[in-house]
This record gives sequence, structure tokens and C-alpha cells, in this order.
Amino acid sequence: MPVISVIVPVYNVEKYLERCLDSIINQTLKDVEIICVNDGSTDNSINILKEYSSQIIIVNKENGGLSDARNKGLDYASAPYIAFVDSDDWIEETAFEEAYSAIEKYKTDFVCFGSQKVYEDGKTEIQKLPVKGFQKMNYKKIRKTPVTVWSKIFKASIIKEKECIFPKGYNYEDNVFWMMYSPWVKTGYYIDKPFYNYFQRAGSIIYTDKEPFKYINLIPIIFEYYKKQNLLDKCGDDLYKRFKDYLKMDFNDALKKE
Repeated sequence: MPVISVIVPVYNVEKYLERCLDSIINQTLKDVEIICVNDGSTDNSINILKEYSSQIIIVNKENGGLSDARNKGLDYASAPYIAFVDSDDWIEETAFEEAYSAIEKYKTDFVCFGSQKVYEDGKTEIQKLPVKGFQKMNYKKIRKTPVTVWSKIFKASIIKEKECIFPKGYNYEDNVFWMMYSPWVKTGYYIDKPFYNYFQRAGSIIYTDKEPFKYINLIPIIFEYYKKQNLLDKCGDDLYKRFKDYLKMDFNDALKKE
């Protein structure tokens, strides 16, 4: 039985897909289930996936975007823990073993590990974590934690029971997922090693998206979730601070794009 289900959304990444899949398959932790969601690719990605068919689960769907592909992958996940790897990125070979060892030892609700940006010219930029080791969580620590889902291992039970999903049709979707997941965590473990390689390519959304005020669009989704889950009394003040952060980030982004 797998202990971690790894969800890999795939869309027109023929140049990078093998590197990504090899990095997961070659993990020192072998009890890993790899779910590749082909989101209507029109290049050679599907044929590359078929070459790995004995080692991965392939899910084909019409194109619906990154959030939709991740949500579909969650439907197929069978392990007690969940990880996400984007198909143009890759992970270091001991990442899942060290993360799962921390979960087993400390029984935490998530593990967060470091990452590094990798540029097309080969230069790297390490993204260090704000805290290290075992932590009893509070709002201050949650707010400092990177929102990126690919830097974490999550409990499948929390995702399922608390209905944590990615919002279809929105960018910065990791913010929503982490804001849905984080109110339920009591403990976490932080591994300050750059296990995740975040590839910076010119055609990615982060470089091509020019529309301002993307964070503000997330506020109604998050607010309605907290209202539905009866979290406003418990987390209302913290939510307000986070929304202020979103407004500030959108305003600064808009100024840069002028």
C-alpha cells in the first residue's frame, strides 16, 4: 500500500515531463503512488506518460486548468498522505523519505520542506523556510509558511473531511487550498532543505499573466469556505489580516505593471 499519493498535473510539458517523473520514481521512499492527470495535452505528453504506464496511474481529462487537474487527481488518491509536483519541476531523491519519516515520528498534520528556483540558464535561488523542525502551529507561523502546495506533504483525511479543493479558473490557487487546510492543523514539521526544484520557464503562468488584482478575486472563495465551516468566529481576525496582505500584494503588482 502506498503511503504518499503524488499528484502530477500534465499539460503540454513534453520537454520537461521525463525529468519530473524520473525524480518521483527514483525516490528513496518506494511506497509512493504517482497519479498523472493529463489535462488535454496537445503535444507528445500523453505518449511519454504511456511509456511510464507500468509505474504511474494515468488519468485523462479535457483541458480545465491546473486546479481542475489537481482536484481530479485527489479523486484517485488512495494513500493517507498527499503531495503535489508540477510537471515541469522535479524533486530531490530523499525528499519524500525524510518528509514521511518526520510525519511518522512526530505525527504532524503536514510537513513543509524548502525549495529552490531553477532558471533556464542554470542559476538557482534557494527559498529558505522561516522556521525549522517540529512546531505547534499558530496563526503567526501559518502566515509565515509558504502557501505553495508542492512544498508540503498533507494529510488526506483533512483534505477529504474538510473539503479542501483548488478553485477552478483562478490563478494563485495554492493560496486558497492552504487557507482551507491551515485552520485544521495543530502541528507541523519544517525541513529547511531545498528538496523541490521550481523551474522558472518563460512560458509559465507566473511570467505571462498580466491581469492585475488576482489575489482580491480569491477573497470571496475563502470567505465563503470559512463561513460554511463555521470558522469566522475562530479565525475572523486572522482572515482579515490575510485579506489585507492580498490587497497590498495586488496593489504592488498593479504598480509594477503600469
